[in-house]
Parts: sequence; structure tokens; C-alpha cells
Amino acid sequence: METFSPGDRVVAINIDLSRPLRPGHGSNLRPFLFPDGQLHRNLVYHIDRTMTRPDGHPGVYLCGLRVMWGADEVPWDASRFRKAQPPGNLKHRRLKKPALAGV
Repeated sequence: METFSPGDRVVAINIDLSRPLRPGHGSNLRPFLFPDGQLHRNLVYHIDRTMTRPDGHPGVYLCGLRVMWGADEVPWDASRFRKAQPPGNLKHRRLKKPALAGV
């Protein structure tokens, strides 16, 4: 599992928000709400802060994308994310030019 730090750029690899990945004690008592919207693929998020959840797994807070459990803001499960690749490391694919007809 990757370790994250504040300021890291991450992308979501698990955007299924139908249930918590690691439901905590009493998690079925209140619904989880996403007041700032859902997670999206191929969108870079910035980590605001990190923490260790009571179950020992890492959690992350994203800039501008909260998870609310009742009136409390809770962290995203860090396993939903991976670090984004820096732009310099992206591989580019060169497209072939079509052959000229009748040459």
C-alpha cells in the first residue's frame, strides 16, 4: 500500500461509493454523504492531510472533496487512491499518419 503525505497528487482507482471499504463500528447508523460530489476517474486530487484511522488503516482528506458521516467529516480510505504520475513520466504514443491515396 502506498503512503501519502500532504500535498501529494493522487488519482482514484476505486470510485464505487455504494459502501465503505472498511465499515467502522456503527457505520450503518447514519448515511455517508458526499456534499462536494463523487470521485471521478482520471481526475487529479490533492491530499490536504493524512491520518491513521482507528482500525489502523491510513485515511486521507482531499482538498475540496469531503466525506460526511452525519455532521462529522471523515477521511477517505487511502486504498481508493494511487499517486498520480508526474507529467514528465507520461508515455506519449505517436500516431501514424495516414498514407496518401493514389501515390
